[in-house]
Amino acid sequence: MTQAIETFFAAWGDPDAGTRAEALRGALSDPFYYADPRTPETITGADALIAYVAMYTQYAPGATARVAALSETKGHYRATIAFEMADGTTQYGQYMIDLNDDGKAARLIGFAGLGEPE
Repeated sequence: MTQAIETFFAAWGDPDAGTRAEALRGALSDPFYYADPRTPETITGADALIAYVAMYTQYAPGATARVAALSETKGHYRATIAFEMADGTTQYGQYMIDLNDDGKAARLIGFAGLGEPE
């Protein structure tokens, strides 16, 4: 059931724009909702999200993203994502994710870091 989550984040590191877009479209429901700390506004269109992810590959060539941990509570998912740069550094973020009945990502809300207490 969580394959869409794995596929969605793996696509971030795909250097081929065509296969990256295909993977993203295949992982998302229609409609969907996406927000993270770097988006100026919520993204609800596939083309806009594909362009947003393309910026990641453009500004961080060779970088990847992968699900480092995944937990579930009553059908809601929390994913820890490792954004791994080509120089070996890693930045972590967490996403709260809801899937639709077909197992596609319907709502993704990202947070920077791991939510450490201040």
